[in-house]
Amino acid sequence: MTTLTHAQIADAKSNDLDAVSSVIRETEELVKARARRFATTSGHTDTDLVEDLAQVGRIAVWEAISEFAGDDPAQFMAHIDRSITRAMADTRREATRPGVSVYTAKRFEQALCMAAGDPYEAEKIAASEERGTDRLTPDLARAARLSWLGLDSLDRPFNGARHGDNFTLGDVIAQEMSIPADLVDSADIASHRRSVIREQVHRSLGLLSERQRHVLKADHGIAPVGFYGDQPDAVLADDMGATPYQVKQARVKGKNRFSELYRAGARAW
Repeated sequence: MTTLTHAQIADAKSNDLDAVSSVIRETEELVKARARRFATTSGHTDTDLVEDLAQVGRIAVWEAISEFAGDDPAQFMAHIDRSITRAMADTRREATRPGVSVYTAKRFEQALCMAAGDPYEAEKIAASEERGTDRLTPDLARAARLSWLGLDSLDRPFNGARHGDNFTLGDVIAQEMSIPADLVDSADIASHRRSVIREQVHRSLGLLSERQRHVLKADHGIAPVGFYGDQPDAVLADDMGATPYQVKQARVKGKNRFSELYRAGARAW
């Protein structure tokens, strides 16, 4: 809901200072809310990133005013929200995906959704011919995966608030793999991370609706559902007792929800 009027929106598009100021005041809470959302991962909010994103959002509001066609208040606010979201998403990618461009990060995240959240599989998909014009080179796909995962060190402090400053990632892996800490090496990071990713994938799938979960598992052959990825939706729909349209809708909504859930928990450890 907005208090902006048709006249104020029309005047703001004509660069009337009072009208533009009204739009900025009206959208400030939306900008702050979106900034907090984009800067929060696994329950932790990066306060520095919040302010950076808020500044990006305010600029996006200013630029979006002249781009809007019409003067309907509800449609205008939806347009502003989309503009803020796009700008903040790109800025967050730049801040959290070091070493790769926004273009590369976007393409990898698309592949990540297709890979049901497995970044190693996403690397293969991102560099495959099936991606067409969105295909990344093998080197770029690998760089995107490393950027997504982050470069870990066995000596990195891990959850100091709970374990103390001397507790490291190496200690975590040693504890969870039941081996002495001095025997842990860098190869164990990848092995442990794969286990964490697998758990996160199934945890995220478990939060979807039954139909969404079944369709996504069928698309990728995730047990106990068989692989239907190379068959028409009608085949899967018949086995599920649903219509092809319901399968398509479940896929679209399920992928969007899965992506949101997976990103929220991907960096939990």
